[in-house]
Amino acid sequence: MAVKRVEPTGERRDYTPDQIFFSTTDKRGMIVTVNSTFVELSRFAEDELVGEPHNIIRHPDMPGAVFHIMWERLLAGQSMMGYVQNLARDGAYYLTFSTVTPLSEGFISVRSAVTRPDLWEPVSRAYAHTRALENKWRRGGMPRAQAASQGAEDLGARLAALGFPTYDDVIRAVVPAEVDERRRLAPPHAPPTAPGQPLHEVVLAIGAVDRELMTLRARYEDATEVAASLDSAQAAFVVTLEGLEDAAAAAADAAATVGTAAPAAAKTAQAALSLAVTARKDLAPLAPLLAEVRGIVLDLRASLALSVLHNDMALTFARDAASGSSVGDPQGTVVLLGETVSASVRQGEVMSQRVREELGQVVASIHEAHEALMSFQRMLTNWRHVVVRSGVSQRLGALVDPIDSRLSAGLTEMNDLDRLAQRCATLALTLESAALREAAEGLVIAARRL
Repeated sequence: MAVKRVEPTGERRDYTPDQIFFSTTDKRGMIVTVNSTFVELSRFAEDELVGEPHNIIRHPDMPGAVFHIMWERLLAGQSMMGYVQNLARDGAYYLTFSTVTPLSEGFISVRSAVTRPDLWEPVSRAYAHTRALENKWRRGGMPRAQAASQGAEDLGARLAALGFPTYDDVIRAVVPAEVDERRRLAPPHAPPTAPGQPLHEVVLAIGAVDRELMTLRARYEDATEVAASLDSAQAAFVVTLEGLEDAAAAAADAAATVGTAAPAAAKTAQAALSLAVTARKDLAPLAPLLAEVRGIVLDLRASLALSVLHNDMALTFARDAASGSSVGDPQGTVVLLGETVSASVRQGEVMSQRVREELGQVVASIHEAHEALMSFQRMLTNWRHVVVRSGVSQRLGALVDPIDSRLSAGLTEMNDLDRLAQRCATLALTLESAALREAAEGLVIAARRL
């Protein structure tokens, strides 16, 4: 059904945090399924939406850059999340926190009210600047696709200035923040059902998934904190190791001046320097590894938040279906949403496995650095004895204190890293998500029995 072009009126349509809505599209972006809240907010009838391109609700104030980024991510098999201003049939606009996730036959978009204006407002200003540039380029004759592509570069730079170096960083920040705040403002509540009613087992299964998601998310909040602690502790330790290496180098240089009188002292000092260099080199790979661990932990945190949103969407639709207010095919939609939750959980499980593996690498890297540091300590003790036996204490003894001071600081910081490594090892054991996977599979089974 052809729909006339809608002119924006500037009127804003607000709605409540408990109004979650969704749509599905095929791979071309043509709408396949909607729910009643989408119909209500958009002011389009269901049959006016189904079969139409999803950009039927695109607001002209939205920069093409956002959709350029979206399609790049979706075609690469990645989800897209962020803020979108939509246009209703009557010309009003409504703001959404939007997520788009690939499905086997297309995409599902789950949307909710913007609950974090502190995040939305700076992003909206970036959107406005980028859209103004795109309009200027278009007036100059630039093709729409090229303007959107160049706009994506401009928007990326503006988002980086806001503290989001990549679009992944936008997702890492916005998704958990919006999901958590929405649930704080509108805690999910199940519709009343009784054993034997069609939706009863589905609602119970949704509740089981939610409990497992909350348990796992709490563990990943801890993992995020541990990753940040490791990062700062490792940075301080690197500085100490560099100082230790400098002090050992000074001792080796001084010992070389008495090499004829005390060759053992010179040789031992050089060996100690080599161990200090080894300790620093052993720890060097930890920095990029920690950055990678922290990134994947934040990715998983966002992925789990997306699973929460999908599960809340399933519960919201179950409420609509139970009250008789749903549109379309309620049974098929319940199955679709259950499968969406299960797919989200499986994606999170892949990330979880990677986090566990990388936490194991962190533990191994810290252990290697500790072994090198302890070897240095033993070599330093031996050097002291050699200096005394060689009769050059007066010439070399003053060099011991700076090394001792650096070594003492290094051992203290190493103990801090060891404790954090133990937390990593413990976390790796608790991040297994079999119970969540089983709960998600139970939801799919319950939905298919309707």
